[in-house]
Amino acid sequence: MADLWARQVGSGVAARRPGPHSWAGAGFCVLAALCVAGCVRHAQTKSQVVAKVNDKEITISQLDQALDAINPDTLTPEVTRRAIDSLVNEELLVQQALKNKLDRDPATVAALERARRQILAQAYAERMVYPRSPLVLAEEEKYYQDHPGLFENRRVYRLTVYSIKQSDMNDLLKADLNGARSVDQVRQALEKHEIKYETQHLNAPAEDLPIEKVAEFAAASVGDLMIADQGDRALLISIVDTEPKPLAFEAARPAIDRYLTKQRNNEAIEEHLKMDKAAANISYVGEFAQYSAGVPK
Repeated sequence: MADLWARQVGSGVAARRPGPHSWAGAGFCVLAALCVAGCVRHAQTKSQVVAKVNDKEITISQLDQALDAINPDTLTPEVTRRAIDSLVNEELLVQQALKNKLDRDPATVAALERARRQILAQAYAERMVYPRSPLVLAEEEKYYQDHPGLFENRRVYRLTVYSIKQSDMNDLLKADLNGARSVDQVRQALEKHEIKYETQHLNAPAEDLPIEKVAEFAAASVGDLMIADQGDRALLISIVDTEPKPLAFEAARPAIDRYLTKQRNNEAIEEHLKMDKAAANISYVGEFAQYSAGVPK
């Protein structure tokens, strides 16, 4: 749902209550951290080999990595079997790729190097930059209390989204939309001005909304209208219905911990890179010299 919302809502959203429209152009990020992650492992056994594909071994370590990527709620024999089958299929394809010398293909070599760089950068960040101390209970409780729309007063929203050309958002249409109090009235305003539109119906829990807009949605009522800019499209988001779905602190705590940890890690890497850039000799060459503005000297 979060990806779907991101595609539909674009870069900004503004709530409309009785009176003039309120426009917001700032971008937002989706609170995708509100899903609890676990870590599954198979116990080490005498044999560290799971299977053999021709002369190539698949190890317990590879299986654990595959299971971590799947992240199942419960580790069952069926989940393990599917993970092993996936590794066997992958190994068959890898062997055929090597047989056909695709590891020497320039595009493949470039992709492998790109993956290597990303893995090294991530490993350094995790081991040398990210804070190692756990979050304290007070931090988690404060986040819970500061975001009642996500937790204590959490709701699920039923929305109807009308997508129109940005150029069709003229003053006459805006005036009619200011008086709209239902999804039908929004549609009638569009049809009155002979504006072509596309319609989509969405169910969005609070955690799938833009994080900085959760409070606005929580304060909105059925029939209220939100306006979002999406490049050359404008989205008219009408609240059709809401359903209270509160989330207690203990149930929300793992998700809060994950989100705050990610936020803290991002702040740590940003500060670390700021110091690295200040100490490094960074120059942009030729036609790319225009991008050197703002680079620390």
